[in-house]
Amino acid sequence: MNRLAKWMGATALCAVSGAASAALTLAGSWNGNVGVSVDGIGSNASPVGQVQATIPVGATILQAFLYSAGTPSPWYADSPTTLAAYNGAGITLAGNAITNFDTLMGATSTRADIGQWYTARADVTSLVQSLTAGAVTNNFSWDVVEGSLNNRIDGEVLAIVYSHASLPMGSVALLNGGQNTGGETSVVNLGTPLTDPNAPGFAAQLGLGISFSCCNQQSTVQINGTTVTDTAGGLNDGLTSADGSLITVGGLGDDPGNNVGYASDDELYDLRPFLSTGDTSFSITTNNPTNDDNIFFTSLYLTGQITDVRPAIPEPETYALMLAGLGVVAAMARRRRRG
Repeated sequence: MNRLAKWMGATALCAVSGAASAALTLAGSWNGNVGVSVDGIGSNASPVGQVQATIPVGATILQAFLYSAGTPSPWYADSPTTLAAYNGAGITLAGNAITNFDTLMGATSTRADIGQWYTARADVTSLVQSLTAGAVTNNFSWDVVEGSLNNRIDGEVLAIVYSHASLPMGSVALLNGGQNTGGETSVVNLGTPLTDPNAPGFAAQLGLGISFSCCNQQSTVQINGTTVTDTAGGLNDGLTSADGSLITVGGLGDDPGNNVGYASDDELYDLRPFLSTGDTSFSITTNNPTNDDNIFFTSLYLTGQITDVRPAIPEPETYALMLAGLGVVAAMARRRRRG
């Protein structure tokens, strides 16, 4: 096979794998008497500030992730782009060094000057378990320090999943964002059909984590093709309006009713109006028309059974184009053999 054929084959395969790796992907899901605490903080001060958590007394910590959202590269040549950069920066939570960042994600902009965000995620479950052990309060505040990357990290998000017998049966899912700003769709699959979303006690909430966002840079969220908001973004959890402090996340202290208007959008959304009795799945589509925001995290809470979250299957015409490309490769290979 000649060089052109090899290139076209690689391009077609990359198109398939790229689509699979770009959308929201499942970091983990938990079913039972579960709940979730999510909060964020960003600034160019040291310490950055305090990240909050609300956890019922006596709850069991099932999982805790710390996300650290760097500024984009090549927009800033010294933005963090590797796990080693994050692990060596001196990032701390409650005075404890975080050197176990093990997952890298982040959006890709359609603007070449912005490029890509490299957001790092660390498993801090054992640390949060120790920080909350024996607590007699529901509320916690812990200092965050970003070390040598202070001006090149927009902020942190701390997501904690817990269980407690007093909670209703439900599901929590945490999703890593690695999306293209031009738009991505993921499908949430359910183990059992949904009960009536309008019934008392039914709950369905989605929270977004977005960095490098300010100044009317807005993202759109759709559930099953219907727009939930077109004003997601901003720096609600950033303490200063400057790169290195531009972060927002839907979570503690936010109101899911605040989704009309950029200034008031809390990035926390009530999904009940967009779901129906008997649903066995639903889709989440996000896009950022300004091509300059990093949607790096999503949380889901549902009084249903989330089993997995997967990228949506490309449209038939997308597959047709991919297969056509592969067909050209095969034809060229056959001609070469005949020659």
